[in-house]
Amino acid sequence: MIVWINGAFGVGKTTTAGLLVERLPDAKVFDPEYVGYLLTPFVGSPTGDFQDLPLWRHLVVETMSGLAREYPHPWIAPMSLINPAYREEILGGIRADGVEVHEVVLTLPEEQLRARIDADQVDVAARQWRHDHVAPALTTFAAVTGAQLVDASQPPDQVADTIAMSIRSVPSR
Repeated sequence: MIVWINGAFGVGKTTTAGLLVERLPDAKVFDPEYVGYLLTPFVGSPTGDFQDLPLWRHLVVETMSGLAREYPHPWIAPMSLINPAYREEILGGIRADGVEVHEVVLTLPEEQLRARIDADQVDVAARQWRHDHVAPALTTFAAVTGAQLVDASQPPDQVADTIAMSIRSVPSR
């Protein structure tokens, strides 16, 4: 199974993924950004966003599906997919490969999200990027279907507990 943690940039996906690994036996995190870091020295994106590279999306589907097949334990993927077409391409592609995907969308009101972005002292360089993508993210996730919405204004441990409990209650295929 893949637990895809989606949501706006800066909402707390990476923190949640780290806490979720502690709650799900044998779970491991794979951040699809690593695929982007691998590609960008060789293939530049005209937009500056590696998600706009069709090869990145293809490789994410292949990598996540391959990890799930070859190393069958829960995989946690903390990655914002705010472009609805890319979200469908990636998550739909993984599912088409026969891999179960449980998508979680972390949600926050805009004011809280922007305050969290401003308060982040770990990745200050990403602050403007995150702010620039708040509006599209909020629009996308307000219309999302087929995902578990989780209130990210709760303490991080509670967010991870909520997700872990929902994963345990999902029957295996």
